[in-house]
Amino acid sequence: MSITFKYQDGEKIGRKFSFGTKRFSERAIKAAQSAARRAKDEIEYAGRADIRAGGRFGSARWQEGFHAKLSYQSRGDINIRITHDVPYWLVFEEGRVINGKPMLWIPLHFATEAWGIRARDYPLPLFRVDRKDGKAPLLLDKDGPKYFGKESVTIPKKWHLRQIVRDISRKINLYYREAFNNGQ
Repeated sequence: MSITFKYQDGEKIGRKFSFGTKRFSERAIKAAQSAARRAKDEIEYAGRADIRAGGRFGSARWQEGFHAKLSYQSRGDINIRITHDVPYWLVFEEGRVINGKPMLWIPLHFATEAWGIRARDYPLPLFRVDRKDGKAPLLLDKDGPKYFGKESVTIPKKWHLRQIVRDISRKINLYYREAFNNGQ
């Protein structure tokens, strides 16, 4: 019987909790399942709090999109799989450099009508202005600047989800003992 922690991409993380015996009582199996559910709930709670603390991730999309899912390979083999609904979530977990093709067009802070809209999808015609002072080029519409261009951006590590999983995986023995002693 074992409990394994895995990331969405299949990477194993944290400690693997395993029993050294082949025969388990129903009580032991229920305790292992209870411990896994507790670990799953704590990973989701702590992970969502970490996402919220990481910056502009206060929306439900970012927090509720983070999941720790239980799957049972057999009665005694349990996987806790860490996933997120947003496919590029690992960018914020690991930090990355994102390169433009050839440019990344980023909405200006005051151009609220451009927020959340890619430059190519902007509803009005845009034109590019290259500035001589070495500053980033701009995309403007008839009302003024909307986007600035960068060749690449560096996204720093903002979340600590792997560490949260590792920390909780170290507690799985305690959760198991508590569940077993309480008959859960």
